[in-house]
Amino acid sequence: MMMRIKRAIDIAMENFQEIIDTCVFTYEGRVIHSPKGMLGNDDVRVILNAWNNNIASFQIKDVEFLTVLKEKQSFVAINPDGAVSLIVTTGKGVWFVAALIPMDVDKNPIVNEGIQIAKNLEATVSVFDV
Repeated sequence: MMMRIKRAIDIAMENFQEIIDTCVFTYEGRVIHSPKGMLGNDDVRVILNAWNNNIASFQIKDVEFLTVLKEKQSFVAINPDGAVSLIVTTGKGVWFVAALIPMDVDKNPIVNEGIQIAKNLEATVSVFDV
């Protein structure tokens, strides 16, 4: 199961060289795969809270983020200082894929890729198996 998750993230990072780091986590806020330790369990819970409760600004690892897009399958937040953007996507709300990218990168293709990865994980990997 872990190899399937790792492979999906590796492919995304190959397709989008701009991605700084990624993270895969569950609806419970449990980090399953974070290659560079980008986000921990507490961080993803903050993100899920911001997404679910319409919170306009939040902090992760002392970096301030402002929510700029909140939809059913995607959540985008930017750093007001202009350094990075945070993209979080899901299929049906079971698996979540997060990516940190530079602010000036087009976010739409990465959002679409993240949604597809999450959908594939939801179809093939049970959160109870990891």
